Amino acid sequence: MRNTLLLLLPLLLTGCGQSVADTTPVAGPHPHSVQITDERRCHQCGMFITRYPGPKGVARVKGQPGDTAFCSTSDLFQFVLQPQNRRQVEQAWVHDLAQTNWDQPSDSAFIPADKAWYVVGSSRHGAMGPTLASFSLRNMAEAFANSYGGKVLAHDQLTLEMLGKGGHHQHKHH
Repeated sequence: MRNTLLLLLPLLLTGCGQSVADTTPVAGPHPHSVQITDERRCHQCGMFITRYPGPKGVARVKGQPGDTAFCSTSDLFQFVLQPQNRRQVEQAWVHDLAQTNWDQPSDSAFIPADKAWYVVGSSRHGAMGPTLASFSLRNMAEAFANSYGGKVLAHDQLTLEMLGKGGHHQHKHH
């Protein structure tokens, strides 16, 4: 009976006005070996990564041993979206705030960055100030945006121009 209910859950949620894509967690390869230790510094700004709140990012870059870590999703995308880096980045991951907390995100909660939903322009700050809140589920991103302001965007909607404005182009006050 329980298995039948699990199989029907996406259909039931679709009937409630949400698509399966909005409620099904993303899956995919993640950097099993990545451990953002207290000594690890951000590739973009040089800050100690674990000293600051908010979701972090990791990228696998062609020709570089290991993974490149970032103190915030904003720093990750400032690197990844640069024209000279786009083809060099094999994969990127971000913390899933549906699985971990803002203040001390867990290394076990990384998801593929290209599958995540992002809240841009929220009132929550990361290491470098405004940052992108990242979620595996669109409905969780929408709930976060309702609480903290901002706009929900898919990965392919993110731009350097948006990051250059501090992610506050759609900031809402509550």
